[in-house]
Amino acid sequence: MAEGSKYPRPFLLERYFAEHEFTAPNLLCASDCESLPMSELVDMMSEDTRKLWDNLQLGYTDTHGHPKLREEIAKMYACDKITEDKVQILVPAEGIYVAMRSLLKPGDRVVATWPGYQSLTEIALAQGARVDHWEVRENEERGFYFDLEELDQLLMEPCKCVIVNFPHNPTGALPTHEEWEVILRLVAQSRAILFCDEMYRGLEYVEGDRLPSACTLYKRAIALSGMSKAYGMPGLRIGWLVSQDAELLSACAEYRDYCTICASGPAELLSIAGLENSDTFLARNKQRVLRTIGALEEMMRDADVTAHFTFRRPRAGPITLIGLRGGKSSEAYCNRLIKESGVLLMPTVMLEWRDNYMRIGFGRDSGPECVRLWHKAIKGGVVPH
Repeated sequence: MAEGSKYPRPFLLERYFAEHEFTAPNLLCASDCESLPMSELVDMMSEDTRKLWDNLQLGYTDTHGHPKLREEIAKMYACDKITEDKVQILVPAEGIYVAMRSLLKPGDRVVATWPGYQSLTEIALAQGARVDHWEVRENEERGFYFDLEELDQLLMEPCKCVIVNFPHNPTGALPTHEEWEVILRLVAQSRAILFCDEMYRGLEYVEGDRLPSACTLYKRAIALSGMSKAYGMPGLRIGWLVSQDAELLSACAEYRDYCTICASGPAELLSIAGLENSDTFLARNKQRVLRTIGALEEMMRDADVTAHFTFRRPRAGPITLIGLRGGKSSEAYCNRLIKESGVLLMPTVMLEWRDNYMRIGFGRDSGPECVRLWHKAIKGGVVPH
């Protein structure tokens, strides 16, 4: 538990990437998927979207988002309760910020999956809320998972908001459909708002594992998604909040007037093109993820590797955690690895979590080669001390 008035603090993960992301020769901890040239996306535009593109004026845009973009997003949820007026376009990170700022007040209690993207809890703390962690667990049989009995216990006490992130960053954990039903039931019984970060939804390795969006099953749920992760288009800076609850969504929209106000017109049209071809991009990125996981699994068959590291195959998403045996420091190891091999992994101290795990990313084309270089470094003696 953490609370106080010293928040928000420096965003450790983002400071780490600010230092290394564009200088590290071999990036093996990115949480997004391989991006594509803008020209390729323009060539994939439907005839109607291409007309909008060719005639685009660089003026202000609709504060709620381009109607056609909101229509495309609403269609993805395949739910008659989710129409385009239940969609608010914004920058993905902004979605977290405005939701926490507009929906929480000092003294509110929040329960959040942990570890996670820092702003999911940090902005709640900055609002004066109390944040209790629903911490990920790990075992041989299930890999990384969240214990439902622990959530039940956490929700015995009044709670204003439950924050979850599935598929989970940084572990790749994903509840089963049955577990998801229990989570939603427990949250509904508590009458809490459910804020569900679904940025990695669509990158489930088994299609049937994809969960229904929280916003389609629970009226007081707010779902966050966007183009950055599963679609591999973070440069567009386009995301969205979706909720059946017009009052919750309106509160977020009103607070957003103090932030970006409206989205970039070109980015909205490019996002429409991305969603018109969503099946293509999701399939392409899933194959990238599985290729790198395959390379990692091959590396983990080497006893020289498993003597030092543990790996649990995730259920979804482009990231998971590698464990260091013997309680060795991942921060010290990551610093040594980048200096001696040029391979960048991210220690989980950047998530304010334990110092014996590292985040690894699977979504880039360079993934298998980065794994090969890391393996070479290990064989050459670059191992935890």
